[in-house]
Amino acid sequence: MGIICQILFHNNTHGVYYAGQTIFGQVTLSTDTVKQVKGIFLKVRGFAETHWTESSTDSNNKSTSESYNGFEKYMSSKVYLFGSGTSAESTLEPGTRTYQFACKIPAHCPSSFEGNIGRISYRIGVNIVKAWKYDSLFSRTFTVLQTMDLFTYNSVEHVPVQAKSEKTFGFWPFKSDPLSLVLTLPQTIFVPGQTVPLSVLVANDSNIKVQELKVSLAMIVTYYSDLSAGHNMERFSVVKMKADGVLRNTRKQFEFQLQVPSTPPTCFHLCRIIKIAYQMEVVAKVKGMHVNATLNVPVTICGVPLSAQVRQTLPQEPQEHKPLVPDPGALTLTPSDCQECVEGAAGPTAPDSPWADDPSIAPPSYSEAMHIRPDAAKANQMSADAGPLGGELPYKPLYPVFDLTTAAKGKQEYPAEYVPEKKEDPSVYSEEKKKVKKPIFK
Repeated sequence: MGIICQILFHNNTHGVYYAGQTIFGQVTLSTDTVKQVKGIFLKVRGFAETHWTESSTDSNNKSTSESYNGFEKYMSSKVYLFGSGTSAESTLEPGTRTYQFACKIPAHCPSSFEGNIGRISYRIGVNIVKAWKYDSLFSRTFTVLQTMDLFTYNSVEHVPVQAKSEKTFGFWPFKSDPLSLVLTLPQTIFVPGQTVPLSVLVANDSNIKVQELKVSLAMIVTYYSDLSAGHNMERFSVVKMKADGVLRNTRKQFEFQLQVPSTPPTCFHLCRIIKIAYQMEVVAKVKGMHVNATLNVPVTICGVPLSAQVRQTLPQEPQEHKPLVPDPGALTLTPSDCQECVEGAAGPTAPDSPWADDPSIAPPSYSEAMHIRPDAAKANQMSADAGPLGGELPYKPLYPVFDLTTAAKGKQEYPAEYVPEKKEDPSVYSEEKKKVKKPIFK
């Protein structure tokens, strides 16, 4: 039998931590035969990485491809469990050995994220170094959650918002009257688990029928390479709803109740090579070969409900992203009789979760992200420094979901209900619409 390695996190079966907390865990090594090894070390790593390839064809029909890579490090420290970096080959006797460890997570680490061409990942690994043989590698990935990117959150106003778009069909002198979309939101910052009331007014003055109306919360991820010119984007539909269409020369009011699912928070300033943004999207699917009418409104997803009490506990002067310098002494071994490290014990965390002292906020549940899962083949193209990825299934981070709702006037049940369609005389509607008070756009 070879060496069996088990990595456990104390009092945290899911391996979910908040930036600034301390990880307490245990490594157990077992073997029933004598093994010759040079050393065994434990390593913790936190990093962001991106990788993609772009192809192009020149005027001579010759195809070329260029690879783009980006890498940023947040945590990197190791400690030897057996031997050392300079020791000769030694004998590892049969038996079971247990090691307790502790590691402080830097306070400004970004949240874990998995995409098709990039990731923000954190993991604990055990490396068994052998002479004239491949090293044996064991690792366990854990989730880090960031809740304090106030540079992003403080820039968002907690006020109702209206936005409008118009689209016409055809060309002059046969251009149609506009198809207008008006979206109303109670605010533009939300928390996973929160129910968001959406109001969509469709004023179809055109002669083209709207076949279907769709609303969705979309995550827009921008990836950057270490080359300043290289960037790529992905769009994930986090949640979507739909309703019936609108006849021509008709208007209709739609009321949606959209619940924000498990998803990573907005991230602009904590990671240099991966930026995460969100927007509410409205699409009016029209009949025929015409281009659909669309309306997009940027929104912010926060990792924690920003109540008045929570705001007082968070830093008041957040700074823009600066490269983090990993602390080589962050990972340490602890005595096996340490009461804080006993399996199942409530090891201390520093700091507590931002809502720990706010009785109005119930502890969240944790669920896997709802965006599209990474492709395993693409995930294996990541850099070798990221770890033993060969044949590894993509990790699925867990994100907090809070039991919150937003009260709404005229609340509707899921799926969305809408005002019954009423065909009106075009000339009557043309006069009536002039009396409608114009919404305030933001």
